[in-house]
Formats: sequence, structure tokens, C-alpha cells
Amino acid sequence: TRIIDSLKRMKKDSYFVYKGFMALENLVSGADVDVLTANDTPKVVLNAIEACFEEVNVQIHGAEVIFHLSSRHDSFKEALVRLGAARLISEAMTRFLPSWEMQQKGCIAIWSISTPKALRSEVGHYAITPIIDGVSAHCSPDDLPSSSQGDKQKFCEDALGAVKCLSTTTANKRSLEESGAIDLICSIIWLHGDNADLCKAALSALSNICADRDTNQILRISADVLDALVQTMRTHQNKKEVQSLAIVLLRNLTFSPTNCLILQQNKYVSTLVHNAMVNFNTSFEGRAEDVLRVMPSLNQ
Repeated sequence: TRIIDSLKRMKKDSYFVYKGFMALENLVSGADVDVLTANDTPKVVLNAIEACFEEVNVQIHGAEVIFHLSSRHDSFKEALVRLGAARLISEAMTRFLPSWEMQQKGCIAIWSISTPKALRSEVGHYAITPIIDGVSAHCSPDDLPSSSQGDKQKFCEDALGAVKCLSTTTANKRSLEESGAIDLICSIIWLHGDNADLCKAALSALSNICADRDTNQILRISADVLDALVQTMRTHQNKKEVQSLAIVLLRNLTFSPTNCLILQQNKYVSTLVHNAMVNFNTSFEGRAEDVLRVMPSLNQ
């Protein structure tokens, strides 16, 4: 309560706000939800973030506080979005694009506040372009070593988690496609294809973008996208979850005649799907058989 009251009074003191946010990061998870609500904590935090918009450390730790608040109770997610959290985080990510830590904390906060489906369209309106730009700026191998500040490669995985979460609405799928999300996901696969967890996050995000259940539409992909998918299957043939996610995506793609032609022209798809069925003694709920049904026979 004392920290919140002080933030109200001293929201323009960037050093105090920075220290206050650091304290809140450790306190919010154990604080009583009613106390946090009674003190109007989401509004106080966002006001302090906006008042110190030029201070990167305030923005980084502000995003961290937003993550902890939104994780504490779903009511805070709605309050934060209604009060402009998505806009403030997105503006900070754009303003401090060279800071990977700002991108990391921003993506995690965006992911957290967008978990309720009803909030995803509004969050996506502000956050999709900054997320794609942030990952693009920090996804090369030179930018992703582990450091004392955290695992930079995990940043890519978390960012893809945010993309997957946001990509469940038609408008967000369209925005992600237009902002270059598919090409970025493929680049991550080529750059970090040996990381199974990162590949799983990439495949999950790609599946959501490519298939729209609300409109029953499947995105037409390029041969380059299929090449990245095939590379993932080849690299992780002993990882059942990777194979399963890849086959789910392949099966969804078969609902587009154009995609079927691209699949049929790839010499690896049939063999990889067949090998996955044999290696794990499963048809992946019939999806593998559905894929093979549209492919040339292995004997041809």
C-alpha cells in the first residue's frame, strides 16, 4: 500500500518509479487481490509508466509489473487492457527497439494480458507490429547468447508464444501475415532449428496463423514455408511433439488445393510423415494418413 501511494505522488520521479517497480515485482504475486484492487494498482502503475515514457529502465520494469499483475488475477488483465497497457507496452517496445530486454519483458507482458480471448483483438491492434519488429531485431544467433540478464533465445520462444496467443482472431491473423510474421517464423526455424522447444513454438504459431476456424479458410503458403517445415521435421525426427505439430500443420494445409500442389512437389514430405508414423507407432489421430492421402505414393 505504501509503495502504491508513493507511486501516485511521485510518478514523475523516474528513479523512484524504477525502484518502486522493482519492489512491486517481488510483492505483487503474494499480495491480496482485494488490496491491490482497492488501491487501484493497475491504474497507478500505468500512470507511472506513461509519466516516465522516456526512461528505458522504468519501461522494462513496468512491463514486468504488468506481467505479474495480470498473472495474479484475470480481473487485472481486463483492467490493464481497458486502461491502455497494450498501447503503452507497444510504444515502449518501439521506442527502445535496440533493448532486447525491453522486447523480452514486453512480449511476456503482452502474452499475459492477451490470454482472455475477448481482449486479443484490442491487444493485437497495438502489439503485433512491435512484437514482429522486436523479434526481427534480436533473432540472429549473435543476438541470442545466454547472459546474466537471462536467456535471449528464450525471448524468441516467448515472443512466438505471444504470436500464437494473438493469432486466434481473424483480424490478428491478417495483421500478422501483413507484418511479415510468417517469413520471420521461417527465419527463426532456419537460424535455430536445432532448438526443439523453439521449433515447437514456431510450428504452433504458424499453425494458428495459417488456419482460420472462424472463416474456414486456409492460408496459401509458399514453397519456402514448406521447406522450413520440412527442415524442422528432418532435424527432430526423434521428437514426437515436433512431428505431431508439423503433421497438424501439414494436414491443415491440405485443405487448400494450391497448398496440396506445393506439398506434392516436395520430395521429402511423404517420407517424413511415413517415418513419423513408424517411429512413434501412431497415425497422429489420423492426420498423418490424411496428409499421405493427397501425396504421391512412396513407390512412385
